[in-house]
Parts: sequence; structure tokens; C-alpha cells
Amino acid sequence: MGKRNFYIILCLGVFLTVSLYLYNGIETGAEALTKRQRYVDDLRRKIGNLEHVAEENGRTIDRLEQEVQRAKAEKSVDFDEEKEKTEEKEVEKEEKEVAPVPVRGNRGEMAHIHQVKQHIKPTPSMKDVCGIRENVSIAHSDLQMLDLYDTWKFENPDGGVWKQGWKIEYDAEKVKSLPRLEVIVIPHSHCDPGWIMTFEEYYNRQTRNILDGMAKHLAEKDEMRFIYAEISFFETWWRDQADEIKKKVKGYLEAGKFEIVTGGWVMTDEANAHYHSMITELFEGHEWIQNHLGKSAIPQSHWSIDPFGLSPSMPHLLTSANITNAVIQRVHYSVKRELALKKNLEFYWRQLFGSTGHPDLRSHIMPFYSYDIPHTCGPEPSVCCQFDFRRMPEGGKSCDWGIPPQKINDDNVAHRAEMIYDQYRKKSQLFKNNVIFQPLGDDFRYDIDFEWNSQYENYKKLFEYMNSKSEWNVHAQFGTLSDYFKKLDTAISASGEQLPTFSGDFFTYADRDDHYWSGYFTSRPFYKQLDRVLQHYLRSAEIAFTLANIEEEGMVEAKIFEKLVTARRALSLFQHHDGVTGTAKDHVVLDYGQKMIDALNACEDILSEALVVLLGIDSTNKMQMDEHRVNENLLPEKRVYKIGQNVVLFNTLSRNRNEPICIQVDSLDAGVEADPPIKKQQVSPVIAYDEEKKTLVVKNGIFELCFMLSLGPMESVSFRLVKNTTTSKVEIITNNAAEFKETSFKSSSTSGDFTVKNDKVEAEFDGENGMIKRATSLVDDKPIDLNSHFIHYGARKSKRKFANGNEDNPAGAYLFLPDGEARELKKQSSDWILVKGEVVQKVFATPNNDLKILQTYTLYQGLPWIDLDNEVDVRSKENFELALRFSSSVNSGDEFFTDLNGMQMIKRRRQTKLPTQANFYPMSAGVYIEDDTTRMSIHSAQALGVSSLSSGQIEIMLDRRLSSDDNRGLQQGVRDNKRTVAHFRIVIEPMSSSSGNKKEERVGFHSHVGHLATWSLHYPLVKMIGDATPKSISSKNVEQELNCDLHLVTFRTLASPTTYEANERSTAAEKKAAMVMHRVVPDCRSRLTLPDTSCLATGLEIEPLKLISTLKSAKKTSLTNLYEGNKAEQFRLQPNDISSILVSF
Repeated sequence: MGKRNFYIILCLGVFLTVSLYLYNGIETGAEALTKRQRYVDDLRRKIGNLEHVAEENGRTIDRLEQEVQRAKAEKSVDFDEEKEKTEEKEVEKEEKEVAPVPVRGNRGEMAHIHQVKQHIKPTPSMKDVCGIRENVSIAHSDLQMLDLYDTWKFENPDGGVWKQGWKIEYDAEKVKSLPRLEVIVIPHSHCDPGWIMTFEEYYNRQTRNILDGMAKHLAEKDEMRFIYAEISFFETWWRDQADEIKKKVKGYLEAGKFEIVTGGWVMTDEANAHYHSMITELFEGHEWIQNHLGKSAIPQSHWSIDPFGLSPSMPHLLTSANITNAVIQRVHYSVKRELALKKNLEFYWRQLFGSTGHPDLRSHIMPFYSYDIPHTCGPEPSVCCQFDFRRMPEGGKSCDWGIPPQKINDDNVAHRAEMIYDQYRKKSQLFKNNVIFQPLGDDFRYDIDFEWNSQYENYKKLFEYMNSKSEWNVHAQFGTLSDYFKKLDTAISASGEQLPTFSGDFFTYADRDDHYWSGYFTSRPFYKQLDRVLQHYLRSAEIAFTLANIEEEGMVEAKIFEKLVTARRALSLFQHHDGVTGTAKDHVVLDYGQKMIDALNACEDILSEALVVLLGIDSTNKMQMDEHRVNENLLPEKRVYKIGQNVVLFNTLSRNRNEPICIQVDSLDAGVEADPPIKKQQVSPVIAYDEEKKTLVVKNGIFELCFMLSLGPMESVSFRLVKNTTTSKVEIITNNAAEFKETSFKSSSTSGDFTVKNDKVEAEFDGENGMIKRATSLVDDKPIDLNSHFIHYGARKSKRKFANGNEDNPAGAYLFLPDGEARELKKQSSDWILVKGEVVQKVFATPNNDLKILQTYTLYQGLPWIDLDNEVDVRSKENFELALRFSSSVNSGDEFFTDLNGMQMIKRRRQTKLPTQANFYPMSAGVYIEDDTTRMSIHSAQALGVSSLSSGQIEIMLDRRLSSDDNRGLQQGVRDNKRTVAHFRIVIEPMSSSSGNKKEERVGFHSHVGHLATWSLHYPLVKMIGDATPKSISSKNVEQELNCDLHLVTFRTLASPTTYEANERSTAAEKKAAMVMHRVVPDCRSRLTLPDTSCLATGLEIEPLKLISTLKSAKKTSLTNLYEGNKAEQFRLQPNDISSILVSF
């Protein structure tokens, strides 16, 4: 008992002692409260840091678990297995999510960057052409742009401080209980490879300094981050760097401090660029990255902040290259507003043919006007500009709103942090999840140390203060684009808030009011056409070089591959969004042009060397292309073949070709000698346009020889040009016999309308001016009115103000702003000449002398189309926009189809609520209109603007001459016009009735004939002049023809890492090549038949080792070869797929 009492007393004593100690430790008053609050805040910060660490650890654990799962998976599974399964067995669910393992590096499967949303639907049998078309005609997306356009009003209210939006508000109390707002601030510098200055001028004056600064300041500033896109500049900078700097930069990439985004040679235009060239520039950048920077630099995200409108072709190519996240910027301001209203600025961008398992591209649209700092931190540019610390007085730049930034210090940090936090919080109201980013940069930023220091130091102070304010519930930091998307992944997983799917495109772009950027679809058409000529030359050179390299290793000199690299980079550079767009300064355009001329000459050398190897010709003399350019200002001139020389031809398509070939010769009695003999040959005079006399003339001593030819897939041949008295002579018919004095040919004159006909199509022409009036397919003998004529628009003057207070601007290189409806050019009586032959028939017309217009229509025996070459010269006009309009009898209503980058056709609908300029769209390669029985297609060998302003109409812009600047930064008009040619191909197709639901379809497809029409227009037979050989020679080059639906985009020999020594580069060819294939979907409703149907009988499997027997191996890879799959002998593409097969030899 006593013992127990002892313990009770002892416990009471201890209790009293502790109580007294605690009582004495209690503080009262304001000082105590302050200490307690500081202690609580400190705890909260530590808890926040612990939460952040826990999140990172959780993601690390997830990654490790996924790696373990991947390691357990069967090693033989190829990365495209999901696609193949959709061909071989049906999937019961129409839509499901697929979460590929986020593998990094070449491990036999694709490395998807996030949980890719993939839409899978059963694909019918490969032989069921109609079934395939119907199956891939509807995107099945939550948001469909054409449908949204029909419902939106496109009003332009004044939104206040966010002029194109509305007043954004939030509940300061409510945000405390929401998931913490994560803000990633991304330093960047947008570097145009040519615009106001040339590529070299920009590099020497600014870009070199930017990249020097990156190498220096990322080492000095632990928390600083930087992203960069344009590899053309980066490669130029890299060649000058010491090994120490290169090692340091690779360290930044491995540490995640520096990120390369997209990784293309340039940030490509998406309106005018052809998908072949888009792949070329992306491949060029990615190959260089892989060769010189390694796996840590492989791009994971896409950054497209300046192209003027955006195409779904780019997401298709990017996902094929295994880039599955994207940030885009230049989207119509009304579209941004409508999407932001429903928090749909982030979405999965689905292809219009997205029902066959193609992965979607997760995309983020920047919500505000521009990508500069005033328009990216939040909705109020006058506030955001105060947080662009380059605009402090020492930085040499200022704010347009008159309030400069302030250096952050202890006295102002609370107020300034609250200002930018408020912008972040308002911006976050536009998105579904609690993660936003702020781009911190602009054009050619971070070119001086002051900017690196001021942005870093001031934002660090802002971050530190913001993050300490628990009631703000925010965490801000520097980061890269990948950091942002990782945070977004976490937020989506936590919230369960799924992003919508979207299908369609973002043309035509308007940045404010009725200022639609449809002018650049046509600006500088001379160079847009030159771009496609180089595309043809480069593709031909790539294929010939690779075939020759496979045929006899070492036979092609190493310096020839250097020329190939130079040509690739010239074409890639011009895809820049101020290159092929025609929106650069005059001297920059000249520089682009000279680079392309040099590339054309390089391709000629490559083709000469390669075809000598392929044909086994014993000659050291260089062969020449059949046309050349004196300089970049003039249209090409034809070279003349002489009797005794060889006609060397090369078919670059992977299918047989049966078509007439025409060359210029020096003898009326010329013919080609072949074994077996070519029976159908014709000779005709060469008709030209005399610009001084403004009339048609016959060239003396030069003739055109045309002959029928059949060539196998990728076959090359060499024929001798000989005297041949059996060559038939054409008949000449004209409306002005007095002007035609050539006595070597039978000639006559006539008046009134006239008709030209071959075995496939008939065309009727206006007897007054020679322009086409009507065309009839001989399949159904139904005449279709075409009624072609020239129209023109004037340019609007900028003298008015809009209702919202905005000032107007005049038309310029970017903006098409007509002063009213188009006016028809006054019809003139003019000369025309008809050349009638058994192989080729041509009509030469000069319908307008003021514009020195020459039209050449060509009908080829055995081919169901009419070619139209259109030469114009608008230099006699001012503020003048010229177009060619067809007013047909096709009952097309308000719908028409234009191509997207030559890769797909999209349905358009004329919007009467929008102005004329809004109804023009980019035509990279073609347009068509149709009704229930007839389709009228116009294929184009150059990019131009196009519209259909009433039922049955197709209107193609040809050239524009403008004296004013449109206030979009170029600071000049468009007055460097040249005599320009545009090549078109008109196809009239009788159509069978469709069993599908045309109203639901948002995508169109060419027929088999339509696909052949565009491929053969872009890639005509290569024609070269060679030394005489004793006999005709042919080289098959490949063993079999591919299916009609398979197109060889390119056959590109891979490059080894470049050696840089004393400012000289040396790049060797690998014994590997990328066979880039595109599987198209034909519209089976066309009643036209192919001139050669043998490709229909071949299977859709691609078997490289059977195609070229000397190949050692083949494996499927991602589009740009950054990720490799397993070796295989047979490959199969899904409909509309573009994919690469890596072959070794």
C-alpha cells in the first residue's frame, strides 16, 4: 500500500513540475501570436514540400512499375501491334483508352509520352475499298470544327482588359480548398530562320548569342530552364562549339534543364507546305539530334506557336514520329473564345479519319492574342507586360501600355507577386485542371546577359513569395514543356477530368476583327512553285542515290552525299513559316530562292551520278536535266536534245506508268530508238509567248518530240535520239493564220468554238479567246460546263475603325482584304493555236494582253485529264489580286473539299456570315466539288489560295501585288512579282451513288485516278540528257510493283554523325535507308479507270527484301527513325498511315 502511495505522489509531483514548466513557457500578446503563425506557415511550407516530394516519388514508383511490366512483356511484340490487331480482328468496343508504356529509347516499342487516347473501330477487309472509305470518313469526336463553325456566331465584342474575351473572375476563398494551382514558367526564344533578315544574318546578330547564353546561364542558374525548337540554327551553332561546351549542353539535356521541342529543321508552315517536305524537315532535325545529342535530347513535345493556322496533318505526322503532346498558338480569336468558354482549350486532336486506331495528339491552345509575355501570363496584357523584365529601361525594350516592369525587392515583392498571382489564377479559370504554364519569351529573346539575369532573379523572388502564401494555394516554378505535361498527367489522373476529342483544322486564321490571314496562301507564288520543283528534284535524287548505293556500294562518291544533305536542308529551310508562306523581306526571299537554285543544281549532280550507276553507263560526263534556270528570278528554260544524244528517263513512282513523254529536239526528223521500238511518236513546233509583241510565236529550229512510253516501278531507261522519218507530224489549227508561218506542218484557220478530244476526255474551248468552256468524260458522255475566266480583287484601304475601337489595316503579305466582290477581267479577242497529234494535243491561248497571260491546255492519249499551265505577269498593276474562276454545272451547293498539305481532303462549307476573305482556304495540292453524279477536281503543283463562293464555282488565286504593309511585322508590301507559272490538272469524274452517309462525312478522298493524277503531276518522269550509248539500256531497280494505294513518299539514305573541322562539315552515308510509305484510301465511287490497272492486283503487304533482293534486313520504325521496332519481312499499313521501314544493305 505504501509503495503504491509513493508512486501516486511521485506521479503528482512530476505532473506539477511539468505543468509549472509549461505554464512558465507560455507567452502572451502579439509577439507570441506572430511566432506561432510563423511556425504554422513554416510547417505548411514543409508539408507542401513533402507533398511535392511524395508526388515525385509516386511518379517514380509508377515509372518503375511500368518498366517492370514492360520487361515482363513478350520481347517480340512490335511497337505497332495495336494497329495490326485492328486489321486482323474486330474490337467490340467502338472507343477505348489505350495506355502504352512510356518507354524511353530504342527498346523495340514506341515511347509514348502520355496516356495516348486511341480510337479503335473494326477495319473491314483490305479488299473492301468502299467499306474502308466509309469506315474512315467520320471522326467520331466530341468537338468537330465544321459543325462548330455552323453554330458559332463569330461576334466580336469588346471584352475589356481581355479585349477578345471577357472579364474573368474567381472566388479567392474557394481556391483555398481546390487542388493546388501548379504554374510552370517556360523560358523560350522563337528564332525565325529568315524573315526580316536572312538565316545567316539572324544567326550572326542574334541566334548565336542566344545559344551562347543558354550554354553559359544554365550552368550558373540552378533553377533556370530553357526550351528551343529550330535545329537549323542549333546545328550551325553546334559546329562552332568546343567539346567542353558540347559536353555541358548534353548535361543540361540529361538533367532536364534544357529541352528541344519538336526538333524539326524549322517550325514548319502548315498551310502551304506539302507533307513530303514537312516530313523532310522533321526527319532532318531528328536525324541530326539522334546523331549528335543522343537519347536525352529526343523531342517529346511539339511547339508550334507562330505558324498562321494549323493543320491536322501535323498531328498525324507527329504521332507517327511518337510525339504526342503539343502546344499551338495562332488560332482564330473567336475559336479561342468559344473553346475557352467551355474550358476546351486542351483536347485530344483526332484525325478526320480517326476511327481506325490512329493515336490522338494531346494539344494545348494558348488562350490569348500572342505568344509574347504581355499575352501569356494572364488576360491583362498591361499587367503581364510588367513581368517581362527585359522591358526594364536597361533592357532596351518597353511596354506598349506605358507602365514599365519594376525590379523585385523586399519592398514591392508582396504587391507585385499578388499582381501576377492574380493573372495566373484568372488564366487557370479557362482550363479543366489545376496546371497552367506561362511562356516566358518572344522572338529572338535571351540574346543578352541582362535578360537571362533579370528574368531569372526577379521571377525567383516572385516564386518564393507566392509559394509561401498558403492562402493563395499556388506553386510556381521554372520548367520545360515536358515538365508541364507531366504535371498535367498527374492532375488528370487525380481529378479524373477527361479532355475532349477534337477533329478538324484551324484555317482560316484571324487575329482580330475581319483580318483573315488568307493572303499568304498565295503571296510570292513564283517561289511556291519553285518549292515544288525542288521537292520533285530532291525526292528523285533521294531515291536514285539510295538505289545506286544499294546496287554498288562505293560507286557514288562521298561528296555526292554532301550535296544531298545540302539539298535536304535547302528544302527544309524554305518550309519555315516565313519561307514558303511568301512573308519575308524581299532580300530574304531572294536568299531563299538562291539556296533552292543551288539545291536544284546539287540534285542534278546526284541524279547524274546515280543514274550512271543504275544504268551501267560507261561515262564520266555529267548528265543534265531537261530544263534549267538561268537565275532564281526567271522561269525555267527547256534544254534541247541533239541527234545522237541519249534520252535518260527515270520513273520515281512505285507503280507502272503508261504515259506520253515530251522533250525538245533540234530536228524535225527526230525520234527515239528503243528495243522494242516505240511506235507512237509525234513531232510538233514549239510555241512560245513573245512578251514584247504580246502574241504567240513559233521558235525557229526547235521542235517538240512526244512519244508513248511504258515504265516499270522505279525503272530507269536510256534511249538514243536518232533521225526517224516515220515520226508523225502534227496538224496546226489557229484563229489567226497570218501569224502562223511554220510551213513544215499542215495548218488551217477557223473561227468559233472548237473541240479537242482523245480516247478518254473531250474539251470544248472558246473560239474568241481559247479558254476552256466545257469538258466531257467519255465514260458517260455528260458535258460539264467549266466556263473558266479571270477575275480580280482590289485591296481595301485602312481608313476606318471597327465598332470595338480597333484600327483597320490594309491588305498585305499576310492579309487578304478585298475592297468588294471580284470583278471579271474584260474579255478580249486573242490568238490561240491548236496542235493536234496522235500522242498529245495542245491548245495555246493568250486571253489577256495586259497581264501577258499564256494558257497551255494539254490532252494526253490514254489519260483522263486535262493539264493547264497558266503563266501570268501582274507587274503592270497595283493593289491587284488575280484569280482564275471556274463556274461549272456541278451542283455542289455550299460545300467543297480542299486538301491539307497534299495528304488528305477536308470538307469545307461556305459561311455566308463571314466575309469573303474568311472563305478562302489553303490549297496545297488540290480542290474538288461534287454532286451526286459528277466530281470536278483541280490538282495543283503549287500552293495557292482557293474558295468556292457559289454553287459549282472553284476560284483559285494566282498572284497578288500590294503596295502597303498590313502591320503584321514585315514592314513592306508585296511588289517583287515575277512572271509566274502555275500547273493544274483538271479531272472530270462520273460518280456512282454512295451507300454511305455523305452528310456526316467531314473528310474526302481522291479516287484511284485522282491519286495518280496528283502523284504524277508532282513527280513527273525525270528526264536527262546523256552521252550517246550504242544501244538502249534499262534498269528495273525493284523486283515488283506496289499496290495502287501505296505511295513511296521518299527513300532516304541515313546520315552518319557529321564531322566538324575548321568550319567544314563532312557527313557520310550510312548503309541504311528509310523507306517512308503512305497508304491512301481511294474513293471507290469514281467510274474512271486507271491507265494501267496492274497495281490493283498486287497485295497491300510491303516486302522490302523481295522488292530489292540485295537488302539484308528490314524493320518498322517511327516516322523519323528515332524509335525502332523488330525485324520483319512483311509490313502492313493501316488506311491513311504514313510510316517508315528501316532497311539495311
